[in-house]
Amino acid sequence: MSRTDLEMEFAGAALGWVARELELTDPEIGQALGVDRKTIYRWRRRESAPAPEHRRRMEKLTQLKWFLENAFRTPELGKRWLHQAVPALKGRMPISVLTEGDIDSVLGVLATHAAGAHL
Repeated sequence: MSRTDLEMEFAGAALGWVARELELTDPEIGQALGVDRKTIYRWRRRESAPAPEHRRRMEKLTQLKWFLENAFRTPELGKRWLHQAVPALKGRMPISVLTEGDIDSVLGVLATHAAGAHL
């Protein structure tokens, strides 16, 4: 399997998780990753591989997945957290911050939570 094949496989798995578990649409995923919905479509169909910049953003989505599955008592609590106002995000819901493309802020709050701080 070539590197490009592996990158396309990774992209497909990451996009599948975001759509399935976070229930984001292709336009919302595109906004989070900084691409248009047509690019998401091409990645899903394995017609192209993400550029390095977009691959790094997808890697952050896999970090988000890890935090949501491990920083809370259950993965459902992690997903519920995404839809609650969080003071550390200026009272905004993490899912809104995420779909605006600010994955780093959401990861930062989750890392603080995982370290044992209260949000």
